[in-house]
Amino acid sequence: MDHSNQPDAGFISSLIFPSYERIQSHLIETPLKVDVGQGLWMKCENLQNTGSFKWRGALSKLSALPRESNIVTASTGNHGLGVANAGALYGHNVKVFIPKSAATQKKDKLIALGVDLVQVDGDSLAAEMAGKQYAEENGFVWVSPYNDPDVIAGQGTIGLEILNQIDHLERLYITVGGGGLISGIASYVKKHSPHTEIIGCQPVNSPEMYLSQLAGHVVMAQEELPTLSDGSAGPLEENSITFGLCRSLVDRYILISEDDIRKAIKDVYQEHQMIIEGAAGVAYAAARYDDERNKSDNVVVVLCGGNIDSMLHKEICQ
Repeated sequence: MDHSNQPDAGFISSLIFPSYERIQSHLIETPLKVDVGQGLWMKCENLQNTGSFKWRGALSKLSALPRESNIVTASTGNHGLGVANAGALYGHNVKVFIPKSAATQKKDKLIALGVDLVQVDGDSLAAEMAGKQYAEENGFVWVSPYNDPDVIAGQGTIGLEILNQIDHLERLYITVGGGGLISGIASYVKKHSPHTEIIGCQPVNSPEMYLSQLAGHVVMAQEELPTLSDGSAGPLEENSITFGLCRSLVDRYILISEDDIRKAIKDVYQEHQMIIEGAAGVAYAAARYDDERNKSDNVVVVLCGGNIDSMLHKEICQ
């Protein structure tokens, strides 16, 4: 796949401040909380509206559309919640395609919002392809969860906030699914703090972006394995602009086991009284177990969300 004509980090970075100006009044500027025991800072997007960073990208995209647009998106939950709430804010009609296997709590929240929810057999990519086809056939606006410059720019506003909150940032740990979060944050951070190391974090059971970077093109994992990091799980679209952005921006990757994700969820709850979902646990565990990190480094972990099934969280933390 030729990515030479796709948006680069400089273009994405140029969109981030204008996006922030459009959506700032609807955001929580999430805090940086210190984890003294681990010698790191946590950017608490688990405390964001809708419980996830996805609120930012949804606001960024939907705020740029004409009012009362008919919108279709696909999601494992968090992006759908962001788009549904942003749709209500800006007067759009929203249809969400979601895998049947998505977390029940996230599906229930979407249903409660009155979203037209279409459940699809297969993984997150199957839901994306079904949603995209529906949009094309019915004249709806397709809003990708990650393969869209405005969505990526919205996620990049996290990078803007982080650099306003901390000086001399040496390492930044970010969970990678489709790559929208890390592409947005890293586009901004690498421009304004080029020495900062960007570390992509993925579960061992679903490392599609890592495998794609190794292969030099988008690939799928050989086997679909279950992961607590449901928010980052599944393959990415073949022509996704995030592939090229990650290739140019991510310095290295760390893969995390399910046991370590589980431990991260438990530790953050017991030590900080915060609820995080599996995808946030991936980045926290990566920073905690990174052999290349010194505790004297200025390090930030992006806790990307807190939408975890309450019974599952209770079982992990007991």
